[in-house]
Amino acid sequence: MISQGYEANMTQENGSHQQNGIRRPEMENMNVRKPRAMFVNLKNRMHLPGVNQLIAPCTSHLTASQLKRMLSAWQLMDRYHVFGLIQDGRVIGVVSIEEKIPGEGRILLIAVLPQQQRRGLGRRMVLESFCTLGLQQLTAETLPDMAVFYRKLRFTVGTPRISASGAAIYLCSLSRKELYDAYQHEYSAGAVLFCQGDEERLYVLVTELSGNTGLPKGHVEMGETNEQTTLREIFEETGIKAVIVPGFSGEIVYPQGKGMLKHFAYFLASFQKDQEIRSGPDVTAHILPYEQALRKLSFADVRSILREAELFLNTRL
Repeated sequence: MISQGYEANMTQENGSHQQNGIRRPEMENMNVRKPRAMFVNLKNRMHLPGVNQLIAPCTSHLTASQLKRMLSAWQLMDRYHVFGLIQDGRVIGVVSIEEKIPGEGRILLIAVLPQQQRRGLGRRMVLESFCTLGLQQLTAETLPDMAVFYRKLRFTVGTPRISASGAAIYLCSLSRKELYDAYQHEYSAGAVLFCQGDEERLYVLVTELSGNTGLPKGHVEMGETNEQTTLREIFEETGIKAVIVPGFSGEIVYPQGKGMLKHFAYFLASFQKDQEIRSGPDVTAHILPYEQALRKLSFADVRSILREAELFLNTRL
């Protein structure tokens, strides 16, 4: 399937990441104070406003029954992923990716609402999807006008083949190495911090001045290992002297602006329950049981890290 949609109008994008989405909301213009669109998983949200408007022009060649089967497959089959951007309660962009082989994705559809084009949203969805899925390789088959778009994202664009209809079809591909080589990188480290309470396991979260709640973390300073950063940040943000629990690790990577990839390495850290928790200068610390902690976390990708840590603790310790 040739990736299609409103792609032709996105070739001049000026690129520029979610509270109930996958990444973080940021202010596009601090004077306007309007948050940027949230990047979210749409797999079980295909009913949201804007989705049909985005998909319709890309699937006009399908019959009603074919479209129904395609959408059903997207929702029910693990190899299909659907992500999008939501702003003011409406989906303004959507991308669908097929992952037949783990780590190798293929773009099936990408579309941005006409009034939202030329803002870097197509670029953002492609890069966020690549990082969220942890892909090693991403490909797309596209027409000449969108080949320009993919070149700007550092895809390798191959020699075109001629389709039965006479159209030139370009195979575009992007490896993780090519992506990483094209960007600067910023590194942070943190931990799922827990103790065993009298009746249940308790987790420590921190709420930042922005109102977002996450796990204790911070920038890796020169000369530090990720583990050293983690223990330092835990102490600075919570007053806790913790120890790293071996055998668990997690990573979140997402694009920040036009030329930066942010990396967050997460570990598992424990502490004795008799330690007093105190909030740091820029955060408020909380200690909560698992279900409450899961609900309080602001971001879906961080909730996934907590789920993995809880499973690890339940099955391996």
